[in-house]
Amino acid sequence: MLAVVDDDPFVRDALKNLLLSVDYEVETFESAEAYLSAENAEEYSCIIADVRMDGMTGIDMQDQLRSQDVYTPIIFLTAYCDEATRERAMAGGAFSFVCKPFDEDELLGLLGAVASKH
Repeated sequence: MLAVVDDDPFVRDALKNLLLSVDYEVETFESAEAYLSAENAEEYSCIIADVRMDGMTGIDMQDQLRSQDVYTPIIFLTAYCDEATRERAMAGGAFSFVCKPFDEDELLGLLGAVASKH
């Protein structure tokens, strides 16, 4: 199952619809805090997350997960594609860092790569 973490309801819905259309199971979360408080957070095979959200950022969420020894692959999708943010995300263990607007085939390819490595 995939987790989509984004504070923009339009992005969440679009991602969910895309992923459901290719037979992924998907659950969406409106914030990093909502994801972190999910009882079944360890069941996700991959997290697709925005970087900048109200409240906790996606990178802060990644840092918290890593501090708890949770290494679920994270693909960041962001409109803020500065090099410093990308470097911080990747240094923290992100699987990928993709700029919005993103190519659907690129995202699906990344999910295939996650599945083949994990």
